[in-house]
Amino acid sequence: MVEVRVNGAITVVNAIASWKGAAISIDFEVRAEAEPSSELEVPEDPLVREAALLALKEVGGDGVRVRVDSEIPAGWGLKSSSAVANAVVLSVMALHGRKDLSEALRVSVRAARSAGVTITGALDDAAASMLGGFVMTDNSRDELLMRIPLREMDVLVLLPERQAPRSTVEVDADLLRSYAGTVDSIFSLLPGRIWDAMTLNGLLYSSLLGYDPSPALEAIRLGALGAGLSGTGPAVAAVCERCEEIEEAWSTMGRVVKRRITNEGARIRG
Repeated sequence: MVEVRVNGAITVVNAIASWKGAAISIDFEVRAEAEPSSELEVPEDPLVREAALLALKEVGGDGVRVRVDSEIPAGWGLKSSSAVANAVVLSVMALHGRKDLSEALRVSVRAARSAGVTITGALDDAAASMLGGFVMTDNSRDELLMRIPLREMDVLVLLPERQAPRSTVEVDADLLRSYAGTVDSIFSLLPGRIWDAMTLNGLLYSSLLGYDPSPALEAIRLGALGAGLSGTGPAVAAVCERCEEIEEAWSTMGRVVKRRITNEGARIRG
């Protein structure tokens, strides 16, 4: 048996508008176990099934038994789909001796596209989840532009009580892409001004998607380095050195979860 653990992530620049994206790995965790089987035995989930099938095709396997356990809230913009695809693909490939993270990352992105859970292929989200640290990508070319470590600071995640999770593919991509030039301007701040880019991206996407920007603005007022909508929401993330006041203010708005930036990539055991 092989066990794989991968991370969740938060958005710095959402790739839907211009295909260029950036994300940061945080220590939310998805765990997948793979063991030999004569047939395909996976949970009843289209993404898990597609990820296992593509990984088997890559390694020339016939069957596999996969179990998945995720602590990432699904549908909130915290990269749960990318993390699940990563964990499943890497566990199946590692079971066959293929443990290269970059190779598994490429298969994972294909699986997410094939399963219809992403608009862009989400290379930025998947790369942050698989590799750790801060990543910049061009999703139109499936190109990892940069991966660098960051100081492992605290991250607060707000799950607003008045807003339900929804699928990324439900958003109006054409509307968002009409703002490609604006998002490119935000992307050009990277990597030097990560926290400014995160905040500006969050304000723009909150406005376009109909979310209240006040939680992020309040976090900035109370000292967050950067704060904004993660993915297509509704989760809001704030990176902070002293988080107590932000956590107290956000506690009246919904559920608050405290995590940390992590530079550690996927972990393989077995």
